[in-house]
Amino acid sequence: MDKSDSSRKKHLSVGKSSLGAIATVVLVGVYSLLQPMLEARWGLNLPKLGAPATNEVAEERNPDTIPASPTTTAQADLLYGVLREVAENRYISQEGLLYNPGSAEGHRLEHLRRHTRDDPSRPGSHGVFDGEMEGMLRTIDRAYAKAKSGDRTTVRVDDGRTIYTVDLGTRVGYVGGISGGRRQNPLARRVRIVLEDTGVITAYPME
Repeated sequence: MDKSDSSRKKHLSVGKSSLGAIATVVLVGVYSLLQPMLEARWGLNLPKLGAPATNEVAEERNPDTIPASPTTTAQADLLYGVLREVAENRYISQEGLLYNPGSAEGHRLEHLRRHTRDDPSRPGSHGVFDGEMEGMLRTIDRAYAKAKSGDRTTVRVDDGRTIYTVDLGTRVGYVGGISGGRRQNPLARRVRIVLEDTGVITAYPME
């Protein structure tokens, strides 16, 4: 074999290597362009160039398996999301008010429930809290906190019961009953709370 044949074969080998490299670059470019379209159209999960192949499937979080946070769990244990049971049928609020069995309804909470809805046939005025039971209990706690600080509060004692009248300065409900109905149910900004020690006897909104 002469030198010219050897040189010719060397050039052919180099040419094939260059063509192979060019073809590889072209194929990589085409694959990079087509990969997103193929995945979108056929729902495929093609391997990413430069990323190691993996057989792992992305973990999907099932909302049903997510553990409840401590706050959520604690709130679930509270009656109406507000009251903690300290003994059977005896509850305490965050501000320290006690709700115990008693009254004609059998429990102070059942008596207070009457003040979450109007009684248009009731003689005189009938205070109605906004927000159902939870809203009412939170409003009573807010009023009691204000009463303890003496802010915009009047206090009197009658037959061993302490009666607070607290002006919260914003709507807490409205006045119903026959009297309130005749006056188009004026809104209420004050709350009256009647206590025996820290036990709630009754509470209702007032003008």
